[in-house]
Order: sequence, then C-alpha cells, then structure tokens
Amino acid sequence: MKKRLILAANASPRVGGQGLNLAHMLAGLRDEFDLTVFCRADCPPLPTHVVPGSLLVERFMTLPVVRRLGGWRHYFGECHFDRWVAARLERADIFQGTTGQCASSLERARALGCRTALDVVTTHIDDGIRQLTPEFKRFGLRSNFHAGQTARVRREFGLADVIRVMSPHAQSTFLERGFDPRRVVVVPPIVDMAEFPSAATFAPEGFRISFVGLLEFVKGFHYLLEAFQQLSLPGAELVLWGGPGSRPINRYLQERMAANPAIRLRPVSVRALGYGEVYGRSHVLVAPSLADGFGLVVAEAMASGIPAVVSRNAGASMLVRDGENGFLVAPRDVAAMRDRLRWLYEHRARLPELGRAARAAASGLTLANFRAHWLPALEEARPQPPLPD
Repeated sequence: MKKRLILAANASPRVGGQGLNLAHMLAGLRDEFDLTVFCRADCPPLPTHVVPGSLLVERFMTLPVVRRLGGWRHYFGECHFDRWVAARLERADIFQGTTGQCASSLERARALGCRTALDVVTTHIDDGIRQLTPEFKRFGLRSNFHAGQTARVRREFGLADVIRVMSPHAQSTFLERGFDPRRVVVVPPIVDMAEFPSAATFAPEGFRISFVGLLEFVKGFHYLLEAFQQLSLPGAELVLWGGPGSRPINRYLQERMAANPAIRLRPVSVRALGYGEVYGRSHVLVAPSLADGFGLVVAEAMASGIPAVVSRNAGASMLVRDGENGFLVAPRDVAAMRDRLRWLYEHRARLPELGRAARAAASGLTLANFRAHWLPALEEARPQPPLPD
C-alpha cells in the first residue's frame, strides 16, 4: 500500500518558476505516493484542494497607495495560503511544504504525527540577506526582506525533518550554518529534453548575449550591464528577457538603455514566446546571480545547445565545465565576465562545440535522477526534536 503524502505549494502547475517546480514535484511523486495537493489550480487526476486568493491582498494591497509594498503583499499572501492549508490538513505519512509558505502547516503536520519535508528553491535566507545587503546600500535602497517573512522561513527550517535544495551550492549555504548534511538533500530539477530541440543557429552576423529572468539585484544583471558596456563589440547586443522588479530598477535600466542602444529589454514570457526564439537565436546566456538556489534558465539555455557564463553563486553552476560548455565566474566579477564574453565573441567558430557539450550536461537532469535523489530522502526522514516555545 502506498504511503500518503500531502504536498502544498502556493503556485499553479507550470506557471512561473514556482509553478514549474510544482509540476516537477507532481511528476516525481505521483506514481510513488497516494498524493493529495494544496495549490492554486486543479491538478487532475490528483485530489486537489484549490486554495483561494487572499481578499486582503487582492483588494487592499493592490490599491495605488500601497501597491509599492511588495514585501508586505508577498508576506500576507503566503500567510493566507499557509493558514488555509493548516486549517484543513489531515493525517498523512508525510507533509511537504514550500519555503516561505508553510510554517503553520508544518507545525500542524508535526502535531498530527506526519513526517515533514521542506522544498527550498533558494539558498539559505541568511545567504540571500548577506549577498543583497551591499546591493541595497550601493543603490541607496531599503532592504526588501520582510522581517516577518524572514522569521517564518527560519522557523520552517527548524520544523522540517528533511530539506530539499536544488544544488550543491544551495546545500553549502545550509551546511556552513550548522545543518546536518543528512538532513539537507540535493535534488536537482527536471529538464524535459524533448521540449528543447537543439535549435541554436549561431548566426555569423551579430552576437546576441541573453539574460533571462526577473530583473532584480539578486540576479546580478547590473554587473552584466557593466561588463557589456566595457566590451564595445561591433554587432553585439545584450537582450534582457524579463521585466524590472521595481521602479528603481526600471529607472536604472532606462538610463543604461538610453546610453547604449545595443541593450534591449524584452519583458515577455520565454516559455510563451518559444525557446527557439529566445535561446535558439542567442549565442550565449549569462546568469550572474548573487544568490540563486539553481537558476533553471541556465539549464534551459544549455538544453537548447548554447553555452552559458554563470556565477559560482548560481546553483546551476554545477552544470558548467569551465571552458568546455561555458564559463564560471566569481559573483560581481565584471572583468571576468567581460573577458569570457569577449573570448566567445572572438571564437564564434567554437560555439557549436560548446553548445553540444552544454546540451549533454543538461540531459542529465532527468525525472529518474530527480526520483533517485528525493524518494529515498522522504522515506528515510527522521523526526526533529521539538522546537523551543
């Protein structure tokens, strides 16, 4: 008889990064467990509790006066989801929640005698704070880390019997803070290679550098802009596939684009536009993240057959073999990023070779690999001692 597992994630399957991660979890768990899901949209044929949105967030937090309070909107939305799930949680063998949205649910699950699992798609939250604090100071901005949400996340870390992270880099941010390595398990995401035909054309005219993702300081995109500005390569362009995360970032972008017309902003969904249109027409992807649990766009680009220049603070750096399928650079190292991009520009004949090696590396992110890492960890999870009041 299958064990019962209840999975909660404040997302809709395949909608955004969280939704794609949810879809991966459903694919990895549904054949192995009697699975029930709490999320934002129905997941047939699985039994699903569709969690309604928060009226507070939908009505009050969208008013013009308070619309800029993104941290509060996120906090109230996650708290609402968590309370809704906790109030309806039933006994199961295992309860799995997603970081930032399951503190109350984990407490309730422990009270019901469930083993508890936490899906962490980022690095440890204190690593994010450490990496981003200098950026906020540099741009004269207030930190966007909500104190209440940060406290909830730290509590979740203590309530989970087993913690899933997406990369060795993310795991290291927990281990350096004293976590038991047997409790923090690396489970990389899934890439369906059938979705990514090797369509990279590496057009001889021009040289397209792509950045994909929400334009936030945590993604380090501003260091890429500095590197590109220093390159001044004839025919090269930098395309930012994503939208700005805040007004200050938008102002910063507009200034940089006004100064250099070779920098272009495309605030579109890559998945909707098509991987071939984005990655297939690029020569290289750059992921200069400061704190990233994985960075699925790196795997997508590599699966599409293009090399990547990746910060060592991005979990997806685990896929990059320096000089063979892309390049690794230190976070914030503008000079190294600039030099690697210049090398790729000057050695465009090598791009197909690098792209083939990149695709081969991404092909290891299979459903079987996901299950091989996560299923034993769920089965072997041991209850944590009670937390102090």
